Amino acid sequence: MSLKTITQLITGLAIFTLLVMASTPLIAEEADKRSSKTISFAQSDELDKTTKDELLKQADTEVMAPLNKDDTKTVSNIKASHTSSGSYSDITIYDAATDLISDINYDGFYHRFSVAIDVDTIYDTSYVYARLHLSLEGGPWNHYATSQNYHIYGDSQTDIFVIETELADGFPPGYYDIKIDLYDADTGQWLLNYGPYEDTSLSNLPLEDSYYDDFYDDGGFPIETEIVVAGHAGSLGWWLLMLPALIVSNRRFNK
Repeated sequence: MSLKTITQLITGLAIFTLLVMASTPLIAEEADKRSSKTISFAQSDELDKTTKDELLKQADTEVMAPLNKDDTKTVSNIKASHTSSGSYSDITIYDAATDLISDINYDGFYHRFSVAIDVDTIYDTSYVYARLHLSLEGGPWNHYATSQNYHIYGDSQTDIFVIETELADGFPPGYYDIKIDLYDADTGQWLLNYGPYEDTSLSNLPLEDSYYDDFYDDGGFPIETEIVVAGHAGSLGWWLLMLPALIVSNRRFNK
C-alpha cells in the first residue's frame, strides 16, 4: 500500500471521527425534543380525509420541550392528577369524543388522532379556544396542541369543534390520557378543564409518534428507503452514506 493511499485513509478516518463527534450532540438534542402537527375545524364542515391530509401537510410543525414524565408510574390505568372543573358558571364542556385515525405498522398504537369538543354556554354565543395536554401513563401533563378560536351557540350540537393531531416525534409508545383546558378567546382567561375523570373517552389512548409508527414491531427495523449518491465523493462520501444509519441509530437509542 502506497504512502499516498495510507495518508488518504488516515485523513478520511480523521474527518469521519470529527463529523461523528460534532453531530452526536445535535442528534441527541433533536431526539429529545417533541414535535407535532395540529389542525382544528368545525365538525359541521364535514371535511373529507383528503382535505384533512392536505391541511395537516401544510400545517406548521410545533417543536416543544422533551416529554415530561414520571418513570415511577408505569401502570396504564393510573390517571394523571389535575384540578378538575367541568364547568365555569356560564360555560360548560357538555361532551368530548376521541377518534384514533392512523396506525401505520398495525401495532395497536396510533400517531394520528382527534378530539371533538362540544361546549355549551348560557349566552347566545361565546368565543373560546382549547389547549390540549397529554399524560403518559399517569405522568405529568404535557401540552401538545392548541385549537383555533371558535364561536359556540347556546347548547347547540352544531358548534362542535375538532382538534386533529399528528404526533411527529418525542412521544414513545404508551397509554395516554388527554386533558382539555378551555379559555375565553377575547380575554385569554382560563375557564375550565375537562379530562379522563369526566370522560373515559379521554383515558388510556394507545399512542406513539410517527417515528415509532414507521418501525416494524418485530425487531424494530425501519422501512427500507433507497438512497442514491451521484458522483465520486472520496472518503467524505462514505460518511454521507453512513449518516442516515447513524442518525436512526442514535435517535433510536436516545428515546
